[in-house]
Amino acid sequence: MTPIEEIKAKLDLVDFLRSYLELKPAGKNWKANCPFHREKSASFMVSPDRGIWHCFGCGEGGDLFKFVMKYENLEFYEALKLLAEKANVELKKISPQDHKEFDVLFEINRAAADFYKAELKKYPVPQTYLQGRGLIPETIEKFEIGFAPNSWEDLTLHLLRLGYSAEDIIRSGFSIKTEKGKMIDRFRGRIMFPLENTFGKVMGFTGRILPEFDDGKQAKYLNSPETPIFSKSRLIFGLSKAKDAIRAKGEILLVEGQMDVIMSHQDGVGFAVGTSGTALTEEQLITMKRYSDKLILNFDNDEAGKMAAERSIDLALAKDFTVKILDFSAFKDEIGELKDPADIVKGFPGKLKEIVDRAVYAFEWYFSRYPVGVSDIVEKKRNIRFILRKIGGLNSPIDRSYWIKELSFRSNIKESDLMMEMSSFNSGIAAARREEGTVMKVVRTQKNLRKTKRDSISERLILLSLLSDEIKKGLEPVSSFLSPTDAIIWNAIKTGGDDSALRENIDELTFRASALPTEGIEKEAEILIIDLEIEYLLEERNKLLSGFADDNDMVSRHKELTGRIEELKKRKINAQNS
Repeated sequence: MTPIEEIKAKLDLVDFLRSYLELKPAGKNWKANCPFHREKSASFMVSPDRGIWHCFGCGEGGDLFKFVMKYENLEFYEALKLLAEKANVELKKISPQDHKEFDVLFEINRAAADFYKAELKKYPVPQTYLQGRGLIPETIEKFEIGFAPNSWEDLTLHLLRLGYSAEDIIRSGFSIKTEKGKMIDRFRGRIMFPLENTFGKVMGFTGRILPEFDDGKQAKYLNSPETPIFSKSRLIFGLSKAKDAIRAKGEILLVEGQMDVIMSHQDGVGFAVGTSGTALTEEQLITMKRYSDKLILNFDNDEAGKMAAERSIDLALAKDFTVKILDFSAFKDEIGELKDPADIVKGFPGKLKEIVDRAVYAFEWYFSRYPVGVSDIVEKKRNIRFILRKIGGLNSPIDRSYWIKELSFRSNIKESDLMMEMSSFNSGIAAARREEGTVMKVVRTQKNLRKTKRDSISERLILLSLLSDEIKKGLEPVSSFLSPTDAIIWNAIKTGGDDSALRENIDELTFRASALPTEGIEKEAEILIIDLEIEYLLEERNKLLSGFADDNDMVSRHKELTGRIEELKKRKINAQNS
């Protein structure tokens, strides 16, 4: 038995997840509110028999290891060590294959970091570029910034000479195999920023093209691809170096780019971390909350930046963070139009600390963006409703009460009227759900009827379509042949039915699908699609013979249906033999 199998045997999935979630029985399974996205009704299902979990709201799922990796933001080997300790399993038995799968990737990333650092010292141009951005040598050394030379295979050859296999070098993402089979470096002519996990181990890189090599045809920033040890959606740049400062300060400054993080640290704001140019994710928030529940956001001042800020605020507030926004307007006379922390640090050393200390609460920012004291009633009502929806999304009743009072004061509208307006939003949602409930009753009634062969084929095809986008595409042209019940469910799936009154049916199907083997499902679906049309046509022919048409139409229509059925049977035989 491998250590992984031994851990799974010793740790009961349900008992283990109880330390993270409030699980409730759901038949032979268990359910809870998903920890990975915001929801009001439980859609996180656990199957103790299969040893798996699946969320029907966000689509995440897996086994014990996948949960720990996602919740704790760990790579596989780190999750393995954590679970082995809990299960009292010795990891001395770890196989060479397990080592090859994960540890070797960390080793290659470490070797690449050392290579890039050494290369930077050889080339004056990237050194001059970094100095021009305001970086001092100590900061460059702290963040292990390096340089990928503008050559085709320098790093690849270096890693091969160190003894790493071509397969592992390609798997790590540093080399790409061309159509002719030649290995070339992924990163060329770029300033290299190592990306570390929370333990400080390098797991990937971001490369910024050096301006002299920028021909406009390639991305300015290039990231390592997804690997077994690197997932960009979980990455928080600089967290390993900011942890101590975050605990001391009690706050996290979240900025966008690597240079913003690095320059913030250089200026004494050591509790800065970054999203590395991606939108803020719930996974990142879960990780950050392990260190602080107070978040300060920085964003671009254009409309796209403000919309991104709103999304980040909503995500963070839903996770019960206290959220502030950097307010540059009070410093405009001193710093002009500068908004990026990196530029502010370079032009005005020491000023960033002052700006951070004067950050404003998220709702103060909302009030300035959507003023509620205006005289125009249309604009006033629109802005009040917008802010009410934001207040309604807060987890804490105390926070909701505080900001309702503030909204009442600023808008000169009574608190009772604001509360009534807010409750009307909920009433509208409830009415929509009641209407959807009618559809649900129809589906439940249909499900209790005796199944025909077409019903069984339809249900199986929908199950398979939940496992493959290609099958889903193949099912679309023949979806009119689905049984009436499954046609309703199929339409709900296409239109985002996981939030509709059909959720129970879709959740059940998705959970069943998650346990199906995926090998050979495309072939099975191809034959089932033919069977579906055959069954539909047979039913149509039976209706015809039952007298639902006049005599003249019946003869020609019967001949047409029979001919089509025979064609499909031949097609099925060919498909089975191919």
